[in-house]
Amino acid sequence: MKGLLFRLQIPTLVIWQVFWAQDLWAAGNRQDFPGEVFWQIFSFVLLVILLSYVSKKPIHTFLTKRQKDIKDFLENAFQKESESLGLFEEWDKKLNLLNQEIAGLHQRIKQEGDGELQRIIERAMQEGERIKKQAQLIAEQEVKKARVALKKEMADLALELAEKLLIKAIHPEDQERLVNEFIANIKEVR
Repeated sequence: MKGLLFRLQIPTLVIWQVFWAQDLWAAGNRQDFPGEVFWQIFSFVLLVILLSYVSKKPIHTFLTKRQKDIKDFLENAFQKESESLGLFEEWDKKLNLLNQEIAGLHQRIKQEGDGELQRIIERAMQEGERIKKQAQLIAEQEVKKARVALKKEMADLALELAEKLLIKAIHPEDQERLVNEFIANIKEVR
């Protein structure tokens, strides 16, 4: 009830002030200058009170809406910040997993490379042993061939030397006897 009376008093005072101040200004009484200033100030204050009373609800509504908008904006910003932090953490985890996976791949490739190097070394050693055995076998065969050839050469030389010695030492009668013995040996062999 008190608020209602106050609401009715303000417009009444403003209307009364406007009409009374208009009479005062129209009179043009210069002797009452300080009173005129007082009434102008009083009118101004009254006008400000009236404007604040009339515009209180729209300003309050505007400020309330603005406060709500700012609050919603901040809540939205905080929500987006938390979402972005969650995404950042998720991508950070994914990046860490990728780094671990890359490190694992590097390790596995290194191990496979080391294993392949070991297999290559073992194959090279086996191939070296095979080549060594093959070279040894070829060398032994060549030595055998050389021995056979040497024996043959020695036999040929011994035969040739024996022939020369026989030619010098054998007389014609010995030759005839050897020919006859040779023929007899051939007949026996047949």
